[in-house]
Amino acid sequence: MKDLTDAISNPKIQNNLRDGLPYPYTEKDAEEYWGRGIMTNAVKQICEYVFEKSDIIRIYAEPFAYNTASCRVLEKAGFQYEGTLRNNAVKNGKIVDMKRYSLLKG
Repeated sequence: MKDLTDAISNPKIQNNLRDGLPYPYTEKDAEEYWGRGIMTNAVKQICEYVFEKSDIIRIYAEPFAYNTASCRVLEKAGFQYEGTLRNNAVKNGKIVDMKRYSLLKG
């Protein structure tokens, strides 16, 4: 998990974390960390922790359908595609689809 530690220690990412913004794995200032499996590993570990420490049996995520990188992270972390939520959100003034993925405990 050295890559994850390095990424979180990056000053640009630290600024976003301090300001309450999500980890910018799709932002240009984190581009050097793309393609290393950092987010996939982080998602796996978080889900494992949630399943182990709570009574939650299902975790779901709804990335924008056009965000193939986020969809791929979820798929590599074991999430299964459940379907497309058509015209589900407004992003930059455009109505966009979202995809739904889920991961079940066990």
